[in-house]
Amino acid sequence: MSSIINWNKHWIFKKEAWENIDASQVIDGEKVDLPHTWYKDDDYYQGDAVYQKIFTYERKDSKCTFVKFYGVDKVCRIFLNGKEVGHHEGGYNIFAIDLTDEIIDGQNVMTVLVSTDKKYQVSPISGDFAVFGGIHRKVELIETSKVCFDRTYFGTDGFIVKTTCDNGVGKIDAKVVVHGAEESACDIVYTIYDGDEIVMSSRENSFTFDGPKLWNGLDDTYLYTIRATLIVDGDPVDCVEKEIGFRNIRMDANEGFFLNGKHVKIHGVAKHQDTAGVFSAATIEHWKQDMELIHEIGANGVRLSHYPHPQEVYSLCDAYGFVVWAEIPLLKLTEDEGLFENAKLQLKEMILQNMHHPSICFWGIQNEIAIYGEFPYMKEKMDVLNEIAHELDDTRFSVCANLNVVHSNSNLNQVTDATAYNIYYGWYYGKFEDHGKFLDEFHRINPDMPLGISEYGADTNTAFHSDEPKVNDYTEEFQALYHETVYPMMAERDFVWGSFVWNMFDFTSPIRQAANIKNRNIKGLVTFDRQTRKDSFYYYRAMWSKEPFVHFASKRYVNRSNEFISVKVYSNQPEVTIIINGLEYTQRVENGSAIFENVKLDMGENKIVAKAGISVDEVIFNRQSEADESYVYVDQNPGLNVRNWFLDEQSESELFPEGFLSIRSTINDLLASDEATSVIDKRMPDVGKDIRDMVGTFSLEKFFSFAKPDYTEEEFKALNAELTKIAL
Repeated sequence: MSSIINWNKHWIFKKEAWENIDASQVIDGEKVDLPHTWYKDDDYYQGDAVYQKIFTYERKDSKCTFVKFYGVDKVCRIFLNGKEVGHHEGGYNIFAIDLTDEIIDGQNVMTVLVSTDKKYQVSPISGDFAVFGGIHRKVELIETSKVCFDRTYFGTDGFIVKTTCDNGVGKIDAKVVVHGAEESACDIVYTIYDGDEIVMSSRENSFTFDGPKLWNGLDDTYLYTIRATLIVDGDPVDCVEKEIGFRNIRMDANEGFFLNGKHVKIHGVAKHQDTAGVFSAATIEHWKQDMELIHEIGANGVRLSHYPHPQEVYSLCDAYGFVVWAEIPLLKLTEDEGLFENAKLQLKEMILQNMHHPSICFWGIQNEIAIYGEFPYMKEKMDVLNEIAHELDDTRFSVCANLNVVHSNSNLNQVTDATAYNIYYGWYYGKFEDHGKFLDEFHRINPDMPLGISEYGADTNTAFHSDEPKVNDYTEEFQALYHETVYPMMAERDFVWGSFVWNMFDFTSPIRQAANIKNRNIKGLVTFDRQTRKDSFYYYRAMWSKEPFVHFASKRYVNRSNEFISVKVYSNQPEVTIIINGLEYTQRVENGSAIFENVKLDMGENKIVAKAGISVDEVIFNRQSEADESYVYVDQNPGLNVRNWFLDEQSESELFPEGFLSIRSTINDLLASDEATSVIDKRMPDVGKDIRDMVGTFSLEKFFSFAKPDYTEEEFKALNAELTKIAL
């Protein structure tokens, strides 16, 4: 039988160009344990590095030896004792290498060359998040018998299983890949366990199971274990196990998503992989903390964006009952065939490695590929990826995430089983009410296509507050207002099958520095360190969670100068009562909150207590004579201020002439013009580099507002003047 050795300790790491490495020699570097990433906020290194492990091994001729990597970001070559034994392209899926022929008795040297260099046509080649680099997930050394399940088959353990359930009958479809012998010369026994109890066994690759208990999302996360045992000449020589669940899903364009015959409106959150202190080199303790917070908020769905997440995360979603959208990191699609072949590989790996998880209901095949423009080849390539997804797994829905520049009648909306959109009306563009208008227009044009919302959100720094929040003030109150206004538009439309808040947690984005927070996308409902739940977190908890609670909004907005204020309290109870300075007020809860207008504050400290059923919360507001200016966002690096330009002699129409490019043009339009990109690259080369990796649906002026390149106002004006010479 097989044995698995944890191989995470005692590695050597060094940043070094590959051509300088002799893979047979021991390197002089930093001692590290895995998982490990070389990313630092002050050093976004994208290039080559080397990891090395020196180990002693007792070679056994009766055994096979594999090394299994759970994620190397993002391109790597593996050498054993100076000889290349394997390679992998893609930073997030599992892969394994057969070491049997090259491993020696005694001391061995394994060298892993790793690179995040942008020259490689390996997704992701762009995106508003970090490509961290490193062996950022665990590694195992596996010993098996000579005949075994093939650990190298697309990163699986040689055992692939999917389940369905119809009319009370569960169906299991299994596939095994055997290493060291013809499959026909072996017997495979499949055994299903309910806890420690054997439910049934079969020697067939496809068999049924009467009356299984269902995996039913948040209501019941019932899981079974299936074991595949490989038998040669009557003796068991290898076995592997997986947890599985039985459930049925369907989708309707008008009524949405159904789980086991019951309609389920997916109210979800999206999640990136990184967390404070360790970035992408997170561990099970970090993932459990994330799942606990998602459970606390009451979400029933998770979009694990924008790439395959660790195997343990999918297992946690099985156990918590979250409906999962899993996806490959295809965020930019060029005509390069190498890039497309890599996308196909990453899709196959993701599906084959994860199709046993009952929580996964959606396979995502692309995110915002039309960000730099929509071209005919995109539909053709998406058709191929969609076909691969269905060939490998016909029990789940394929899905894509388009963005607002993809029109409702685009053929990119006619590829997958379901379509979703990333929309930011009222934040990057448009107004709050445009969310509802967009949803209705799409459904009118595409009445047979199920529609979801894959991203929506707004940035905030919890240090900033306002009684009159407005876009771009980065106040906690504006983020809350955004979500309180736009979420009901999605929730009240039955044809919207689900929505995913962007994002559950703040995450790393090296080109951002909005609201005085560098290297973070701060749209999270929870801060990057997972220590602070923002007000918007409690809004969604009020809308989604069944656990009774009450919570004051704007708790961090302590110092007040107004005698009368509006007090907002979040709760999932019917009504809330507040008590302040001996006075008591009661209000009904609507849209997750009770609003108390004209609450009088005395000078100095005012303690307010809120009660809703058995739940209690309190807050202290301090009334003072002067407003606290620390709550107001003041741009520490203002750079561009177009409003000041109008103090000059030029009018707006002269500064931004119709029919010509300018800094108010979208990044899409600018990148589509070779002349414009040449101008930008010449005057602001770092900007030219960054916008090629950035969302292209808003203007260059908007990009400047959060990326804050270090240029003078005169340099911005000079760039604009050159761009306005270029016709659209």
